[in-house]
Amino acid sequence: MKTFYSLTILHILFLLFACNSGEKEIADLVKPPEPPPVMGEIFNKPDFSPHQKGEPFDSYRGLVMAGYQGWFCAPGGNCSHSKHKNTEWYHYRESEMFAPGVRRNSIDMWPDMREYEVKYTPGNFILPNGQKAQVYSNYDKSTVLLHFKWMKEYGIDGAFVQRFVGEVIDNLDGKDHFDTVLRHAMEASNTHQRAICVMYDLGGFTPERLGKTLADAQAIMNAYQLKDRTKQKFYLYQNGKPLITLWGVGFNDGRPFSLTDVESLVGGLKKLGYSIMLGVPTYWRERRNDALSDPKLHEVIKSADVIMPWFVGRYGMGNFPDFRKLIENDIQWCKTNKVEYAPLCFPGSSDLNMHPHHVTRNDRYKGQFLWDQMYHSIKSGAQMLYMAMFDEIDEGTALYKVLNQKDVPGNVPDNPYYVTYRGGSYSIGSNRIIDLPGEKDWCKLVPDELNISFLGIEDDLPTDHYLWLTGQGRKMLRGEIPLRQSLPIRK
Repeated sequence: MKTFYSLTILHILFLLFACNSGEKEIADLVKPPEPPPVMGEIFNKPDFSPHQKGEPFDSYRGLVMAGYQGWFCAPGGNCSHSKHKNTEWYHYRESEMFAPGVRRNSIDMWPDMREYEVKYTPGNFILPNGQKAQVYSNYDKSTVLLHFKWMKEYGIDGAFVQRFVGEVIDNLDGKDHFDTVLRHAMEASNTHQRAICVMYDLGGFTPERLGKTLADAQAIMNAYQLKDRTKQKFYLYQNGKPLITLWGVGFNDGRPFSLTDVESLVGGLKKLGYSIMLGVPTYWRERRNDALSDPKLHEVIKSADVIMPWFVGRYGMGNFPDFRKLIENDIQWCKTNKVEYAPLCFPGSSDLNMHPHHVTRNDRYKGQFLWDQMYHSIKSGAQMLYMAMFDEIDEGTALYKVLNQKDVPGNVPDNPYYVTYRGGSYSIGSNRIIDLPGEKDWCKLVPDELNISFLGIEDDLPTDHYLWLTGQGRKMLRGEIPLRQSLPIRK
């Protein structure tokens, strides 16, 4: 009996000692051992603390964010664009219509519509099963909520919601559309705990619109009380301030504003209380090719908190290895100059319905092309990624669910017509134009000489493949799965 009491007392003392030593030791007694690492496996060792679920997003570091265009609308959906015949199929249309045929619609991929609550049926796009194809409108709150729900389900941290200066400043219809989409996206951010950041595309920006652009940014700050984290908890912050992005800085394509104008815009946004991210050209560091040669470009970049170079259309699977060193050197420059660097990754690209003179499409290689970019960016030291784009079916970079190739609708018009490319501009008509002065000008008959089908997800892949792959890239960035160039296997 004395022995039993002695053992009991010893057992109690042991438990008391364990409790006083902290909960970790007790948990370690019952926690199953972690599987040993595979021989030779390398994991990313991030220079950031991974974001914890439910917490505010205090830094872009550690995040995989996607660009979100949010620019589609349809007749019957109440958006202002739908009140006008030439804009009713907003951003689906080309040549003021939405119909089968090159230059008669602007999209190269077709959304997988199975999960949408509200759907719209354009007249004469027919699926292989004989049914009419349908599309969505971002003006519908349920659509934006669904997109952010997908971000959550697949592990994408959030979105940069696009806001086009040329479409919201001095444009009541455009402002109505993008104000509404932003309102839906802010709600979706809170509902699904996704990071959100406003990104101004400077297309349409002029020095005369400086004040109006700053007023628009101030209105957003006020409407969503961005300085109060209890109001818009998941708005993306950087260096203690809400982040705002300006895309289109430093390109040498003749934009109607100068780097001095950009400085004024950046300075004004900082006074409003924003931190700054800039979307810059591929060759910003060397100031050549697509970038301005002006040394002032580096001064502007150094004034920002984060930069994101634009890579879409600059490389494909074959020549991407040539860009690895460029990205490595970009990262080193940014470390030296204390600017965060968000390399862009995209799954492929295609915009032949809008721009048939481009001739080629950028193949996706079942995701290997996208994975190579994420892998090499992380391996080179990237601490964040910008994914282009979540919903860009106009240029074929979409990550979200689009139809498989075998399921896309036809793109052959009911009656043939001619597309003319002359002096860098397009026109369509019923007659062939013969006397074309330019060496690169042409006139082609649709569909006999110019027949472009919609591009779909590879038929042996699920339509959510690129969402899933992006989520795996986030895991690789956070060091949760191995840093490996081979595609992950989906179970």
